[in-house]
Amino acid sequence: MELSSIGIIPDGNRRYAKAHNLSLVDSYKLGTSKAWELIDWLSEHKEIKSGTFYTLSLENLTRSRNELSALLKIFDNQLDSVFKKSLFEEKGIKLKFIGNLSAMPKSLIKKIGEVEEYTAPFNKKLVQLALGYSGQEEIVTAAKNLAISYQKGEVDLETVDESSFKKYLYSENEPDLVIRTSGTKRLSGFLTYQSAYSELYFSDKYWPEFSRQDFDSAVQDYYNRKRNFGR
Repeated sequence: MELSSIGIIPDGNRRYAKAHNLSLVDSYKLGTSKAWELIDWLSEHKEIKSGTFYTLSLENLTRSRNELSALLKIFDNQLDSVFKKSLFEEKGIKLKFIGNLSAMPKSLIKKIGEVEEYTAPFNKKLVQLALGYSGQEEIVTAAKNLAISYQKGEVDLETVDESSFKKYLYSENEPDLVIRTSGTKRLSGFLTYQSAYSELYFSDKYWPEFSRQDFDSAVQDYYNRKRNFGR
């Protein structure tokens, strides 16, 4: 059974901080380091061509000013490190950002564009970061864009189906497997349209605790399943 695309919901940073008497900033830094590790693990799985991280949901933007400021500062610093790390060029990893990016600070939007431009030539693997993302908002935005295309005479509604609708989404990528950490067993609006037939794997570990062995166990669990897509 092929595994070409995965989704990651890296949950549990705040609960990890509370359990280990850490500041939120320190916990988020550990979580960020874990994300770098997982990107490296992905590069060792030749069959996995893409991975999408639920980096920051649209709902997350309603958190306290201090927490959100700390999160965005860490993210901003990590964008800078993309240019310093050889990982992306050596492994051929392209970065793409999906979501309502207009909700981000202008300076961050500019840097996101620079990172996407820098990694655009790399085509061995795709890593997507869902930022300011909501699955429901994505579908509504896609429907509006489809309506605009119809008004312009660019599309015939009779030809629109599940497959052609995907091109209006932030991402057409459909994960074969979605992994969520922290023991929470829901998708929380992650790739709502694209994950209709995704296999789901829930780990009880908080995101900073998630190990290479845990990742390999999730991948192996996927291969042990049988997918029939409702047939």
